[in-house]
Formats: sequence, structure tokens, C-alpha cells
Amino acid sequence: MTEKLKSPGASSPNKWFWDVLNAYLEKQALKQTRQRKVVVEEFLVQDRHVDAEDLHGIVRKRDPKVGLATVYRTLNLLKEAGLADQKSFRDGRSVFEIHRPDHHHDHLVCLDCGKVMEFENEEIEGLQEKVAEQLGFKLTGHRLDLYGHCLRRDCKFSGRGGPGTP
Repeated sequence: MTEKLKSPGASSPNKWFWDVLNAYLEKQALKQTRQRKVVVEEFLVQDRHVDAEDLHGIVRKRDPKVGLATVYRTLNLLKEAGLADQKSFRDGRSVFEIHRPDHHHDHLVCLDCGKVMEFENEEIEGLQEKVAEQLGFKLTGHRLDLYGHCLRRDCKFSGRGGPGTP
């Protein structure tokens, strides 16, 4: 029998996450470790796009014995369990974020400063469904990442020919 993580109380916004994780670990006959638990807790606290190296730095402040390999393995396990999405926006680095089954968003990515902005747009969602239907296709999911040059004042290149410019 695998050790289960104690799920937070019923009112916790992340209870669903722990329930799914515990069920996945049990099904895979995997043990829960203290280090894995620390990585998962810190991943949940971030609630943003995070790469393994950044998460490792955060986790090590809490437990210096947690290695980078443990962070990578835990993030991959969360992805396999359907609890994390892995994306690669630029420079080949993978970032992870919580996969919330009841929430969908898309991304705008600045090719200059690397800023990733999440957005939701029902009109775009409807158009995608309409196109799929017109082409005889039933959508089960999608990913929309739009790339360009941000025009925000705090962009370190301000869209004026930064390193992402062709």
C-alpha cells in the first residue's frame, strides 16, 4: 500500500489536485516521498509558469536536500497524471503550470523580453469550435500561443528590435 499525502481540508482550493495525485500514485503503485511532497507544495504555491530550475531554487530554500533531478521527475509525474501542463515558449526551456480541468486560457509571448501573458477570449474559443465543426472535426482540446513583440513600457526592449527580432 502506498503512503498517501494528507489532502487539505474540503475548503482548500487545491484539494482536487491532491486527490487526483494520490489516486494516480496509488494506481501506479508509487510511493509518496517527503521530497516529492515539498516539490508539489511549492509548485502549487507558485500558481504560474515555472521551470524546473526556478522551482528547484525555491524548493531548496525549504529543503536543501532536494535535488534538481527530483524536481524534474516530480514535474514529469504531475504532467503524466494530468495535473501539470508543460510548454516551451522560447529558447527551448520547458515551463510547467497547473492544469485546471475547469479552466482554459491562451498565451501571448513576447519574443523580445520573454514575458508570457495569459488571456481568455470567448469569441476566439467559439471561432475555433466553429472552424472545427465546419471541417468535420470534433475538438477535444487545443493550445493557442501567440508570439510577437510587446509594446509595454516595462519590456526591456520595448518592441524596438530586441533579440527576438528577425
